[in-house]
Amino acid sequence: MQSLEGEKLSVTIYLARHGETSWNTKDLMQGWQDSPLTNKGFMQAKRLAKRLMNISLHGIYSSTSGRAIHTAEIIKGDRALEVVKNDMLRELCFGQWEGKSFAENEKNNPREWATFWEAPHLFSSNTVEPFTKVQERMVAVIHSIAKQHDSENVCIVSHSIALKLLIAYIEKTPIEDLWSTPAIPPTSLTILRTDGTSYEILTKYNTAHEDGADLEPIS
Repeated sequence: MQSLEGEKLSVTIYLARHGETSWNTKDLMQGWQDSPLTNKGFMQAKRLAKRLMNISLHGIYSSTSGRAIHTAEIIKGDRALEVVKNDMLRELCFGQWEGKSFAENEKNNPREWATFWEAPHLFSSNTVEPFTKVQERMVAVIHSIAKQHDSENVCIVSHSIALKLLIAYIEKTPIEDLWSTPAIPPTSLTILRTDGTSYEILTKYNTAHEDGADLEPIS
């Protein structure tokens, strides 16, 4: 497990990506901009909520993006909790690329686009948020949330690249290898356990609830 600073804790963290959105289906880049969950995205969140229904959650946290908040509210269900919104859980800001298609961005910014996907450790842009900055804020906010929930369970809803950068930090994967694994699927579930100084990955990018099987809820 990757060492982090902090006091000894015992916290289980259920990390989820938001459900499919309208812009996802059109290959438009979202980042800090937003689009609503599709019907499919809504059902993905409902299935994840069912899978987590037996978990006694003591906190539910979300990015401030509407797609993440909607997913978190579905997971919350009738629990007597408030979804706590935090900007630090937002997706990487794509700057001038947001709202445009992948193909359009590649055509208009071929050099930057190629570096982003082929050599992310060398990527630099005047408008796109640096990978290192996103990774630093994700590590900081997860650690901060964990310190508030000793011996408790929390659920956190965030975004594909933000979560990928967090997991890369825990697994000691360099940013140059960020794209060596597939994109994180909508509403996929990653479960972490932390003692406040290190993080153990129990489940990563799990989508068993999406296979159509009537899974027993996690308990």
